[in-house]
Amino acid sequence: MYNYIFLFILLCFILITYPSFSQNLVDLNTASKEELSKLPGIGPATAQKIIELREKKGGFKKVEDLLEVPGIGQKKLEAIKPYVKVEGVAAPSGYSNSTLQFQLTSTPSTKPIYKYIDEHGVVHFTQFPETVPQKYRKTLKQVN
Repeated sequence: MYNYIFLFILLCFILITYPSFSQNLVDLNTASKEELSKLPGIGPATAQKIIELREKKGGFKKVEDLLEVPGIGQKKLEAIKPYVKVEGVAAPSGYSNSTLQFQLTSTPSTKPIYKYIDEHGVVHFTQFPETVPQKYRKTLKQVN
């Protein structure tokens, strides 16, 4: 019985603390020079080289891409790995991440949007009219 209680408490602890571990990682594609400088073995000069490579490549695809930075070898990479992740998209020079996010999400679609109504009166929207079931195609109309 005590084993189950212990396992339950351990599982709860892991589930509660897991998100905080992943939130503390430095994203190589969005980190500032100051954030990168706090990594083990990374000073301001190497942090600047990381940013320059990030901008040149358009962002890192994986943590191992750091091996392309002058001054970072396998040993230093292994020391850095527990503290970094690669998720976000690197903003081009002169853009903030919020500007880039707006541009990515507000790009207008070139495909028209269609709507149709099912037998329950529910309105559905799609950009792919060919996927609409045959019985609803008589209600299919272009929205824009």
